Amino acid sequence: MFVDVVVVGAGPGGLACAQTVVRQSPGRRVLVLEAGRGMRNRPCPVDRGLRCTGCAGICNVISGFGGCVHYGDGVKLSLLPSGRRLVDHFGEDRAGELCERAFQFLTAPLPERPALHGTSLGAPVIEAFARHGLAIREYPVAVLGETQVRDMLTALYGFGDDALTVWEKSELVAAALNKDRLTVSVATPSGPVTVETAHLVLATGRHGVTSTQNLLTAFGVQTIAPDMSLGVRLETRAEVLAAIGVEHPDLKITQLERVDRKTKTFCFCGGPNGGRIKFTNYQRSFGREVITLDGHETTERTPGQRPLAANFGLLCQLARPGTSTEVRAEILSDYGRLSAGRPVAQSLRAFMARVAEPRSWPELAAAVTFEPSVKDLNTARLDTLFTDAEHASLVESLRRVMGSILDHADVDISLDELADDVVVVGPEVEFLWDRVPVDKDCKVANLPISVVGDAAGIAQGIVQAAMMGVAAGDAIANGKLA
Repeated sequence: MFVDVVVVGAGPGGLACAQTVVRQSPGRRVLVLEAGRGMRNRPCPVDRGLRCTGCAGICNVISGFGGCVHYGDGVKLSLLPSGRRLVDHFGEDRAGELCERAFQFLTAPLPERPALHGTSLGAPVIEAFARHGLAIREYPVAVLGETQVRDMLTALYGFGDDALTVWEKSELVAAALNKDRLTVSVATPSGPVTVETAHLVLATGRHGVTSTQNLLTAFGVQTIAPDMSLGVRLETRAEVLAAIGVEHPDLKITQLERVDRKTKTFCFCGGPNGGRIKFTNYQRSFGREVITLDGHETTERTPGQRPLAANFGLLCQLARPGTSTEVRAEILSDYGRLSAGRPVAQSLRAFMARVAEPRSWPELAAAVTFEPSVKDLNTARLDTLFTDAEHASLVESLRRVMGSILDHADVDISLDELADDVVVVGPEVEFLWDRVPVDKDCKVANLPISVVGDAAGIAQGIVQAAMMGVAAGDAIANGKLA
């Protein structure tokens, strides 16, 4: 079997690449391989208050049609300069064009273009953060509710073109170069299949962190050590984060004072309806079972007996001695000893004081005023995953961020008074995988292989992944990679 292009991964990067090729280059056949399930068949037991079981080897949070865009959840679409490394990679003009095309690709199925927030911030919010030595990064953000996401994914799933085929629950196993073609081995539900192709696009996201790197290493590609970050996710009642969430739905901050270790907020899920935490089960991608966290915006949840929860992540960039492989192994070993690689929780008070949480998870969950979004947790010394310096940076950054948020919300409460009503869940990770050296067409030198989205290790985000997919699709469709 021969197809012109094989795209591995049906997330925003892979789908944007595949559709760009078939729309711009009639007659070229594209095969998309998706290791996960279809868009409507991605339930997460954790969402229903159950235990993370790994879903028979396919984590429905990290795999499946739509990638990080889940049927039934809301999403944030953050535009440039969010993901500013892509401006450096593509150049300012090209990056701007790709950003607009990516946003159009994602939102075209909606009845009208979504409203953008996060720019032209008012003086009060700017001043509230400045008082704590922080500045808010302004960039446009669109929040899509659950209904809009369902409409978007349904349109992407139903994209009609005889030249584009999607194989679900089908995973790339190996690839070998044979003159100017690649022979690709695929594990499908009905058995192994061999496909020949002129070009391979890796849009594997975080699901393929090790398999993608192993494949590239086998071709002699020297990947680049990442700037690893380790952190936590903080969950509290939605009303605490609602005011800043309305003003800037994807709050990111810049530290105005020099700091020893860079910390940052990310994946802010704090609008009036809050957001929920999901588990990302990497199975044995790292050689052992590892589960980390994802945060998801919501707009349509209905409160129960207690208020809804909201959350955001806080990361500290690591500066530990050793190679990236050694640091990653250290982090995962510590996590394995702490909880066998499963997320844990502490009250904010215990986390800041670096003491054991005296309560079990049911007791801690019952003590807060909101309904925690995850029940599959145990309490443990989450703080011990961080060095003294990393922990101090996280706590200092949290004091500044939450102080600014509370000032802006004009609520008569301090962080210390709130400390028993915030649950710290972790760990959160970013870029535990290497960066891939790709050119401005997202191609690996001297190989008919492109890498886009999170797998490339340049920038994370839905729009950012689609930008890289469009860029790779342009180059393939126009014959630039032939």
